[in-house]
Amino acid sequence: MAGSKVDSSLSNNRTMRAGILCLLYFCQGFPWGFATIALVATLTAAGHAASETATVVALAILPWTFKFFYAPMIDTFRFPSLGIRRPWIIFAQLGMAVTLLAAATSGAMESMATLQYLAWVFFVHNCFAALQDVATDSLAVDLLEDGERGRVNSLMWSSQKIGIALGGAGMAWVIAVASLQVAIVMQSLMIVVVMLIVISVKERNGERTFPWSAGAATALADSSRRSILATFRELGRALSTRTTLKVGLCASFYVAAEGLFDPLVTQTFVRDLGWSAQAFSSMAGISGVTAQVFGAILGGFLSDKFGRRFMIVLGSVFISLLLFIYGFTSAWWLDSYYPHIILYPLFKGGIAFVAVSLFSLAMKVSWTKAAATQYTLYMALGNVGYALGAKLNSWLLIPGMTPSTAQLFLVAGVLGLWPLLFMFGLDPDEIERRKHAELVAQNANRERIRSR
Repeated sequence: MAGSKVDSSLSNNRTMRAGILCLLYFCQGFPWGFATIALVATLTAAGHAASETATVVALAILPWTFKFFYAPMIDTFRFPSLGIRRPWIIFAQLGMAVTLLAAATSGAMESMATLQYLAWVFFVHNCFAALQDVATDSLAVDLLEDGERGRVNSLMWSSQKIGIALGGAGMAWVIAVASLQVAIVMQSLMIVVVMLIVISVKERNGERTFPWSAGAATALADSSRRSILATFRELGRALSTRTTLKVGLCASFYVAAEGLFDPLVTQTFVRDLGWSAQAFSSMAGISGVTAQVFGAILGGFLSDKFGRRFMIVLGSVFISLLLFIYGFTSAWWLDSYYPHIILYPLFKGGIAFVAVSLFSLAMKVSWTKAAATQYTLYMALGNVGYALGAKLNSWLLIPGMTPSTAQLFLVAGVLGLWPLLFMFGLDPDEIERRKHAELVAQNANRERIRSR
């Protein structure tokens, strides 16, 4: 019996925490896929204009830009007797479920004049979904051990992709055979089930299951109260090392090539090569997503085995070589179908390979009492890098010097090599040494206080 108690918390049970983290990531991907795929398709089929459906999508996706504001709040306000991150996850899931149930049970659902209503419901719903995302990442930063970060990150990332696919294609099927209301109810019930699972587990042994249950904060759970300003001071301290700054720069640039690639490859395949929109979408949705899941899992397992930095370098070189070969062979683009159907999945799989290795590295170097804020900052920097890469498609259109499509693929190949610049001299173990030194100093200080 004693042994079962030891294994009853996330901190002591690897299988349990991996399963919970993957389940939470699946729940984050599901509303994204539902809002951007199934809901848009349903509204379009009902006769709504693209401008109207775009408003729904924009409001549904907008809350994900708030993640960096959520992270300091999660780092600052804690309820350690219930777990450092668990209360935030439960609160976010409760909000996700309630907003969906409010939409499904409203009489206004009977009329498609509810378009604006639906848009705001999914705005609020995704505010809670983005909050769960940050809290889940924070939980992973706290609890994952060094030797499992790559593997579990790959499984989490893959779970999110599966959630997006099922939230889109799966719920589109439910809407077709039943109704939009049934699809929303099913989604809310799924979230309630996951919330009950999270409620049933503890982060660490000895903590409370409910506020009225027996238990207390563990020694590992920081119970100190502090202000938002103190959290940002901790963030500044966390980023004061050469290692954490280099990881931030790598996070900013690793997806710049993808930002340039995505609109470029769509334009090349559909406009220049004559593919139909349906053919391109099918390739992206089937072979592209399959390659991403495979690349993520492979990158996660190999980064645990051979090192994160080596996998980031290996993946970046692979991506760049792929783009260079494709760009330099443009003279044969019209002669064969195969280079094009190979390019997209290999590129997306390579990006996923690098991304998961980088996520694992970012978790390793996220430290201080602002670890959640630091990790979220790294993720936000990735979005900035993607946006900059996408913007290059217009910035490079200089009058009289406009590059060819093949040259733009070569530019993307150069961008793919940028992460290598930040891998040289990077020492993630520096952060481990600093964390250990701080822990030793804190323990020594406690002993001095006790001895007085």
